[in-house]
Amino acid sequence: SAFMSPSNPVATTFMEVEGPASKPPTLEQIKAADATLSEYTMFQVADNYLDENLQEMYLAMQQPKETEPELSIEEETKRLEEQLEALPDGPRSLYDEDDSPEPWDNWGEETQESSLERAGTLEVPEPASDSEFFMNWEPNNVDDIDASAQDEKEFRERMKDCQIQSRRLSKAQSSPKAASYFAREPNKREGYDRLWVAAIEPACFSSLTGNIRNYGVEFADNFGDFVDGRPEDGLYTIEDVALYKARKVYEVTGLPCVASRTSFEIEPIPTESMTGPSTAKSTAPPGTSNNPKVYSGYRINDVGNHVDYMAEALKPLSEPTRVTRFTSCICFYDGEMEIFEYCVCDVDLIYCNSRRTFIPMSQAIHNMIETLKMTFGLEYQKWLRAKGDAVAFAGSGGVIGSASIKLRDRVLKDGKVLPNEIIDVSAFMDSKVDVDLMDTCARELADRFVDTKPSKILTIATTGLVIALPMAKYLQVPVVYARKERNMVMADTFQAGYSSKTVGKDRELIVSKKHLDPNDRVLVVDDFLSSGSSQEALLRIISEADATAVGVGVLLEKVYESGRQSLSGFNIPIQSLCRVASVKEGAIQLLEEEGFEQ
Repeated sequence: SAFMSPSNPVATTFMEVEGPASKPPTLEQIKAADATLSEYTMFQVADNYLDENLQEMYLAMQQPKETEPELSIEEETKRLEEQLEALPDGPRSLYDEDDSPEPWDNWGEETQESSLERAGTLEVPEPASDSEFFMNWEPNNVDDIDASAQDEKEFRERMKDCQIQSRRLSKAQSSPKAASYFAREPNKREGYDRLWVAAIEPACFSSLTGNIRNYGVEFADNFGDFVDGRPEDGLYTIEDVALYKARKVYEVTGLPCVASRTSFEIEPIPTESMTGPSTAKSTAPPGTSNNPKVYSGYRINDVGNHVDYMAEALKPLSEPTRVTRFTSCICFYDGEMEIFEYCVCDVDLIYCNSRRTFIPMSQAIHNMIETLKMTFGLEYQKWLRAKGDAVAFAGSGGVIGSASIKLRDRVLKDGKVLPNEIIDVSAFMDSKVDVDLMDTCARELADRFVDTKPSKILTIATTGLVIALPMAKYLQVPVVYARKERNMVMADTFQAGYSSKTVGKDRELIVSKKHLDPNDRVLVVDDFLSSGSSQEALLRIISEADATAVGVGVLLEKVYESGRQSLSGFNIPIQSLCRVASVKEGAIQLLEEEGFEQ
């Protein structure tokens, strides 16, 4: 289990392991460990104690000890009396009167002297610009520029021999098409308004994109194939390497980059001078404690197969509780700004392997996203709120709810009630179609479902097509329509029965199987929602195709029938532009909708 402190981004793995190694190592294990560790001698360090108690012991050893001769009680008393006599007023009792002023002495009083002092304070002029007391808080003052230039010079000097490189980045640099690819606009239809690029471990890339995509950031690519060109590249600090990678990617792509680097450490075995001969624990079996490759600490500013090699080599020769540490650094660079975030994970040696890298990386990514949210003012699902605002306040003509209002007016003006409570709207959306009205309604209804990300629209021929076709234009998805009769080319089909007042009972809807796939997200669209029988039939077809239903959208809904209730079990959103409350005595009464508040 891992514990992460909110205030300190450190993950520490606590393992209940006590006592020495289970059995002494064999001669083959000692030889194998010596051969493996010989490859990493350049990364040996002597003072990277990771356990807090060992850190305190080591620091205590480094402090020079000042020894004073022990004094007797008489000598201590004499020294104290000499110190009291040396006071300006001589020795005084703790209860002697003290004439020095106290804060409460003049509480509530306004003296002339204090008023003059305050007036004088207010009249003190501002220091001259060349004064040593003058502080210039301008963001780009000369001192800041000089410091930045010096930091830049030092960074370039440190990394001048670095041979860390990415094969894919080299290909992008030489490709004539790469420049236009990285210069493209973010996919605004998917809700992105920023285009970045990454250079982190491929296994962690999905964690980064999955967490930040809801804040409108699209990643053009991830150059996760950076490798060290020489062993010495593992000696650079993780901050320098992460920044080096981010800068290299930025130079080629011109996009802000998020890069990472993780280091691996093994703490040294404590010496007897630290723990004392009586309490010292030998964390290496007999015959191995004198081998510096075993008791030395290691620090490699990279992770890879060497983590597993070193851990497996040291496990038979060390206490299982010997501490190892993974430290992840995430760097953001956009050509001007550098941002760093970290996380640390401590793991007992017995449980150490390269997979532990994902623990600090995941937390460091989270920390970086939180920092970027504050730095750039990233908003959660900003695109979705914008779409909602467009539906509520803009409509299609810049008027609040214009599509719904226009449809309601048209229903009241041209709609008729036929026997059996059938609503006749053939004057504008059946045998005769008002194309402009349908386009306006389709735009508003499409905006209501844009967040469901449908891949197809499913409707019924032919009445449902008047709204499904223009909706498909705004959602940029194909339309699949269910037929009521089988034709000659429909061999393999889905089918579902339904009944309706307008077409009668025991009717059937038929859809070709080649038009619906299991990975489809299907939006059901129709002209009317009455009993819900036809929409339920379409939803059964979607279920039979193993596709996903994302919603039901209709132009008119008869709220006095049970259509909405019959579809409630599918747990999908249902939207209608105009709701009919009653058709009693041949009069169409619409449900009073709640107004929008801007």
